[in-house]
Amino acid sequence: MKKIRRLGKSLIMLACAAICLWCAAGSLQSWAQERGGQALLLAAGMSQPQASPSPPPSAAPTAPVWGQNGLLAEEDWHTVHNGGLPDDGIVPFHSDLLPGTQATPDPDRASGPVEEIQLEGGAQIDSFFVRDSTDSGTDLAAELLEDPDVHMKLDGSVEVLIYHTHTSEAYAASAPGFYYTDSPTRTQNQDASVVAAGEELRKSLEAQGIGVVHDKTVNDTVFNGSYDRSWEVIQNNLAKYPGIQVTIDLHRDSMTTEAGVKYKPTAEVGGRKAAQAMLLAGCDADGSWGDFPDWRQNLRLMLRVQQKAQALYPGLMRPLSFSNSKYNMNATHGSILVEVGTEVNTVAEARYTGQLVGEILGETLKECR
Repeated sequence: MKKIRRLGKSLIMLACAAICLWCAAGSLQSWAQERGGQALLLAAGMSQPQASPSPPPSAAPTAPVWGQNGLLAEEDWHTVHNGGLPDDGIVPFHSDLLPGTQATPDPDRASGPVEEIQLEGGAQIDSFFVRDSTDSGTDLAAELLEDPDVHMKLDGSVEVLIYHTHTSEAYAASAPGFYYTDSPTRTQNQDASVVAAGEELRKSLEAQGIGVVHDKTVNDTVFNGSYDRSWEVIQNNLAKYPGIQVTIDLHRDSMTTEAGVKYKPTAEVGGRKAAQAMLLAGCDADGSWGDFPDWRQNLRLMLRVQQKAQALYPGLMRPLSFSNSKYNMNATHGSILVEVGTEVNTVAEARYTGQLVGEILGETLKECR
């Protein structure tokens, strides 16, 4: 009888052990399926487990309801880009990939190549270059010698406004060397748009003792009328902060060839990649706009900024664009429009450029006393 009892206990223990092993195997299989190749590397001792990324900050309260008209909602942006914002501005091209792998687009999605370039050209003025498409006959070298009509107090009061006419212009999360044609180029996630570059610009200026307000109002819920809405943003801020002398409309560009190649204007500064930036100065030489008589004042300031950029960070700026345009630059005598990179530049590159442009602009403005 004792032998029978001992045999029964042994059978029960074996059954319990079998059930535990079966449960553990099921959990391991589920974990491996979820983690994929990373699970195999971890099991082999070749990788370390990674903590889940922190949830992204919410969009500004002023953001509208998105998800249509080509706009990408914040949660969708993180899904498309695997939830990450890698700081790939400090590492070489393609280094966000595993060693030994190559960037290969999904064959089931239409894609095109990305070409990394540094844009140059134009006519040389002093140490920098300008593309003049105005046919106005403006003597740019002479305008550079004229003092801008900006006189900074540098007393901590707000003297600079940063805003975005096209607030939802987005950047890429990584740089695989290609793009998908169905990838949205606009987003409500302000950590992934021109607003992120504007934040770095703000912090850089404030670190130099310059008072700044960064207005993140979304002006392009409907693309048409964006400049009318951003004009209201400017006027509201001028009324609230009458000491504002410089208004900066920060955009990002887009350049695609007929063959479908997207250009990624990039510069290397301090061993890091930065999105090339471009200043755009408007002109109304024949008076056809009717309300932009002081366009030379903006031009003089931007010529000084371009000159300072070449002295501090050669190659960061594309040639200054001088064109027959207004783009709300009739608001102040210190109105600046700047394009930072294109949609295939990464968020990290755009942020870095925002910081550098802030350093350049700050040094320029501190000379305007």
